[in-house]
Amino acid sequence: MRIALAAIATALTLLFVPAVAGAQTEVVDALVEDEGIRTAFDREWALGIYTTGWLGDYAGAGAGGRLRWEPFELLGIDVWCESLIVEWPGGLRHDHPVGFNLYVPITIVPEVRIRPMLGLCASFSLIEPSEQDGPRADDVQFAIHGGAGIEFSPDRRFSFFVEVQAFGYLGHDRTAEGWTGSVDEGYTYFGTVQGAAGFQVHI
Repeated sequence: MRIALAAIATALTLLFVPAVAGAQTEVVDALVEDEGIRTAFDREWALGIYTTGWLGDYAGAGAGGRLRWEPFELLGIDVWCESLIVEWPGGLRHDHPVGFNLYVPITIVPEVRIRPMLGLCASFSLIEPSEQDGPRADDVQFAIHGGAGIEFSPDRRFSFFVEVQAFGYLGHDRTAEGWTGSVDEGYTYFGTVQGAAGFQVHI
């Protein structure tokens, strides 16, 4: 009887020890991999949301979201979209820019980085007149923009950021003595300074 029990115990040991060892190896590998990630900036992808505002030829405020990818140590890309309410006489103006930034992440300390950036965007600018059946004056505008931001990562998954950029827009003139009424055929240039503040989840 004792011989039979010993044989059963030996068989169970031979069955379960490799499985336990394999599980322990997977846990150790995961810990070793995660040990290489000191801050959120060590991760390649991130999703962010933020508040934003314009000053300059136009003033506005709104919010945005972005997807970030850093395929290289010194080069990353943000793809973003925003919605803003813009001050405008005689109607409700809301702008919806969509664009991208190329940036260079520069580490100050492991938890803090600065990011010089440069990019392009298109803005769908819509004006709804205050008078019923009044004429609309919608436009699609294009811009080049550049600036810098600073980021802080208190955790391996999260970071906070503040950015300032200057935007140079090209679009149609939509003012007629301060009143919304038409879209001029010619193009005009205008500029804004944009600030943004938000947080990101790094994946």
